[in-house]
Amino acid sequence: MRIALDVMGGDNAPAEMVKGAFEFLQTADESVSLILVGQEPVLMAEVAIYPFDESRVRLLAAEDVVGMDEKPAKILKTKPDSSIVRAVQLVRDHEADGVVSAGNTGALLTSALLLLERIPGVRRPAIATFIPTAKGGFLLCDAGANVDVRASDLVQFAIMARAYAVHEMHIKQPRIGLLNIGAEPGKGNELTIRAYAQMSEQVDGFIGNVESRDLFADAADVVVCDGFVGNVLLKLSEGIIINLTQWVKYELMQHPISLVSLPLLRPALNKLRQALDWEEHGGSPLLGVNGVVIVAHGSSSAKAIKNALHAAQDSVQNNLIVAIRDGIAEHMEITEERHVVTT
Repeated sequence: MRIALDVMGGDNAPAEMVKGAFEFLQTADESVSLILVGQEPVLMAEVAIYPFDESRVRLLAAEDVVGMDEKPAKILKTKPDSSIVRAVQLVRDHEADGVVSAGNTGALLTSALLLLERIPGVRRPAIATFIPTAKGGFLLCDAGANVDVRASDLVQFAIMARAYAVHEMHIKQPRIGLLNIGAEPGKGNELTIRAYAQMSEQVDGFIGNVESRDLFADAADVVVCDGFVGNVLLKLSEGIIINLTQWVKYELMQHPISLVSLPLLRPALNKLRQALDWEEHGGSPLLGVNGVVIVAHGSSSAKAIKNALHAAQDSVQNNLIVAIRDGIAEHMEITEERHVVTT
């Protein structure tokens, strides 16, 4: 197995990207190798720090770098030799089995969509992000790829995210919820009302509407929404998790009794912090394109990159793309049958 890594993407590139790559190789099966893509002088300088087996690390020079604030629409034309584009091209050309990047998300999505194309039947690929909770966590889809969607898109998001939950999270019967402002079927706007009706008929494991206040109380394994709402929820969750742990630590430091008991509390606090640490879960898969694409957080550290590479490895090993392709094909058959009966 070969996984391509965009070394130049992300706020902490290239040092943390390369460090994460070599930490991954120390824990991954020896049959897995990496292709590090970036500007040649940078690559040579960074990898020189680490002793490595050349059979497991290949360097691929890319002249350009896509900035985090650049508009993604014309990246393929303006920067065809950028590290993001070259890394995705490796998957298209079957030189790599998957790609990981913490770079410009829009550029990664555009490159994947145009170079790898969509799985047949998929109208809009979506980002699925795992949000940790004290009771485990849930998969959020879409987390930011599609601001404006149709009800049928939400159905496809549910089908693709369900496949990921089964094959990657190893949940045999995932509970699929539709994010809404109320639990009743008639709640929400026109989009969610239509999506509820379609998901009830076409999505295995659909449990109905779920409200945001219940998400951290194990309300569902997969939560479906449009990318605008999903991205707001994602960033709100990140902020809550980061500030909550700091808040608890601050309050404990303010009281003499708590301060004395801090050594006894530290194991539990560390366990909680680890459970809620998004970097433990690596990156987010882009579901719906013909290849394994993992979108890493822009501020990823070496730890996050290591785990994102593991996510890519697992997706390849568990035939995620095949599972999604089969799920979408079955969904298309159902909708075609319903259309024939209706007409």
